[in-house]
Amino acid sequence: MSKLPLALYAGSLFLLVFVVAPTLLRERQNKNLAGRFYGRILWRFYPLAFLLLMFYLISDANKFHALLLMSGLGVNITISYYLRKIKKSLGDIDTLPFEHPRRSFFRKLSIFSTLVFSLNFFLSLYLLLMS
Repeated sequence: MSKLPLALYAGSLFLLVFVVAPTLLRERQNKNLAGRFYGRILWRFYPLAFLLLMFYLISDANKFHALLLMSGLGVNITISYYLRKIKKSLGDIDTLPFEHPRRSFFRKLSIFSTLVFSLNFFLSLYLLLMS
């Protein structure tokens, strides 16, 4: 029973990291709109992911693994909150030059967020395959 929430979590992370993010964030024009869609998807994903990890925590014998995954999700939520705050201060990101320092920082932080999601995906996949 503990495999189901973990499998759903890993599958949703796979879709976010390897399908949704590359598709939306490779958009050259209308970066602002693509980022807004991706942000909305993420903020709808977080409560679902938290519930899945809570079910995994309750049903799994190894609480450390569940807490580790929940910590990774917490890092992503914190980064997303910070990105949203930066985005509000930037306004329309399409109006800033690509090499503008604040836009560059925003881009690097966004890539770091995707990296944390990737690590969470690989950890959840490892746990799924090893259990």
